[in-house]
Amino acid sequence: MIDLADSKSQRGERCGLFEQFLARARIAIPPRKKNRVAVAAGLGRLFLVVLINASACLTAAAGNQNGQMPAAGDAAAAVTGTAAVSEPEKAKPTPSGSTQQGAPSVSQAGDPCHGADGNGAPAMVVIRPGRFDMGSPETEAGRFSVEGPQHRVTMPRPFAISRCEITVGQFAQFIRETGYQTSAEAGGKGCYVWNPEKRAVQQQPGTHWHNPGFSQGDDHPVVCVSWVDARRYVDWLSQRTGALYRLPTEAEWEYAARADTDTARYYGDNSPCEYANGLGREAQNIAARDWAVAECTDAHVYTAPVGRFTPNLFGLYDMLGNAWEWTLDCWHPDYAEKPPRDGSVWLAENGGACDRRVVRGGSWNNGPQVLRAADRLGSSTGAADGLLGFRVARAL
Repeated sequence: MIDLADSKSQRGERCGLFEQFLARARIAIPPRKKNRVAVAAGLGRLFLVVLINASACLTAAAGNQNGQMPAAGDAAAAVTGTAAVSEPEKAKPTPSGSTQQGAPSVSQAGDPCHGADGNGAPAMVVIRPGRFDMGSPETEAGRFSVEGPQHRVTMPRPFAISRCEITVGQFAQFIRETGYQTSAEAGGKGCYVWNPEKRAVQQQPGTHWHNPGFSQGDDHPVVCVSWVDARRYVDWLSQRTGALYRLPTEAEWEYAARADTDTARYYGDNSPCEYANGLGREAQNIAARDWAVAECTDAHVYTAPVGRFTPNLFGLYDMLGNAWEWTLDCWHPDYAEKPPRDGSVWLAENGGACDRRVVRGGSWNNGPQVLRAADRLGSSTGAADGLLGFRVARAL
């Protein structure tokens, strides 16, 4: 049923990325001698692509389950809209000589992720203008071709992004007030999850944002939410608060994740389990035999409560690991076709596939190769997966 060819003509197809990464997994084993690291990384990458894109390949109707796609003009308007956000504090020096970004909106005492005004808004961090090199250099270990060519992007104005991923509790408030039914709940088919007993991906009936196949508390990142679901959430949040919330653009996401660093990860190559909830030794009992596992333990087999790991220099938590995060941008297979250089959203122009959107950041089931600031995938707008959530942004 699935053609495993890796031709350029298939990159825009619904299952094109799935096919490309299957091909990568096949060539990850050099002739005559197996490189265990390469094999493990290839298979681990293959699993996450299967999980993220399974609903796109097997249930083609899912993308339009809960409403039509917004017009390009609507998405662009969301990016350029304005809303009042507290002014940033004076920049504070960090040990690295960089600067921490502005203060988040006032948060609850002892809780860095929730706003204190009681209107359901998450705590936000103001990110100042600047410039950075988006994507990865060809020399970066673990790099995939979708991350290039690397190019300079200038962020001309400040924006705000949520300090943490949107939580189960925050999403539950949206569900209670609207009665909304998510993509995974509609039709009762469930979301795509990892079955640790079968060591296989499956769409499991009865799984959804409140039951993703593993135990979560209200302070965990919400998963099993599609791009359509995330857009419905930000629309509700905007109406509830009077401010214009949206998903971040892909460029905004990477700029915020890098936090004035130019390395593969904002924490470098040391102590990954201090900064990110990824695939560590704690997950060996559920991992496939050849998955790449970090040589440390982060104490969380699946998702972790948000805000528990060390933040980056901008004060943002879980930018790598815990849950993949939706962005506004339509999927382009690389940056060769003139991407925006000003941090704005990249939609259908130059071959963009808007039935797929870019996801970033990696998740609880990804090893070090995937947990990099430049790593990117495209997923169907109707896909609901147990490793995929989101955070929100606001224009200033």
